[in-house]
Amino acid sequence: MKSPKIPKVISEIIPPPTAVLREGLIVLGGVLIAAYVISKFPSVQKFVMANSVKVETKDGEVLF
Repeated sequence: MKSPKIPKVISEIIPPPTAVLREGLIVLGGVLIAAYVISKFPSVQKFVMANSVKVETKDGEVLF
């Protein structure tokens, strides 16, 4: 079965799979570094907790 041909306009907008993979790895690396830094420095933990959004239910249960 032959795969459908992708129009040129779409292929110009969507990046190649290698670029998507590269960006995904960069984002994942940043998240892992941030998690490590936050876990090792209590002052950074306090800063992040103080500046985070807190979501509660009507009963006072913290969701996020």
